[in-house]
Amino acid sequence: MRQFTERQKRVVLFIQERWRREGRAPSYRQIAAHLGVDVRSAFQHVTALERKGVLERLDGQIELSDDYRPEIGLPVLGRVAAGMPTLAVENVDQYVNLAGMLDNDGLFVLRVKGDSMQDAGILDGDLVLAREQSRVEDGEIAVVLLGEEATVKRVRLGGSRIRLEPANRHYKPIVVDDPSELRVAGKVLMAVRTF
Repeated sequence: MRQFTERQKRVVLFIQERWRREGRAPSYRQIAAHLGVDVRSAFQHVTALERKGVLERLDGQIELSDDYRPEIGLPVLGRVAAGMPTLAVENVDQYVNLAGMLDNDGLFVLRVKGDSMQDAGILDGDLVLAREQSRVEDGEIAVVLLGEEATVKRVRLGGSRIRLEPANRHYKPIVVDDPSELRVAGKVLMAVRTF
């Protein structure tokens, strides 16, 4: 980084890291804590960086200029074959931004036990990320509470009856005749699998 003091470099890198991770810049208080200085000193560093064209302040918020704003999200490094092996070439062609989804309130994660949803790509041991909500649309996959027990199933709405459909032919749907016996805890957004 050209023409920056060591502290200014640290401020720029910290703002970029927060921008990449959260999609926004940190507050003056967070910058001060990161540097181990008071808020006034952090404000002075931001002011100096604003004069150098690295950032600007809009309505009290710190915004990085286009030249210093990093891509948000995780890089997609290329393609990988699931069939015959192909030459691996690293070529970042886009970024996947999870920040918008992950910063929302009301998100929760559960570990899946069992294989009833395997044909939907949700396997035993996976983590499912769900958004807390009490209703889902017909055909959406949800975390559903039946009494004290929770399950992940595809919800089928039909009149006064609700069907909780597995995604494995070895399991039978659960038919709920009285909707008051069932509570939707949240809509499943994604499954995460570690190896």
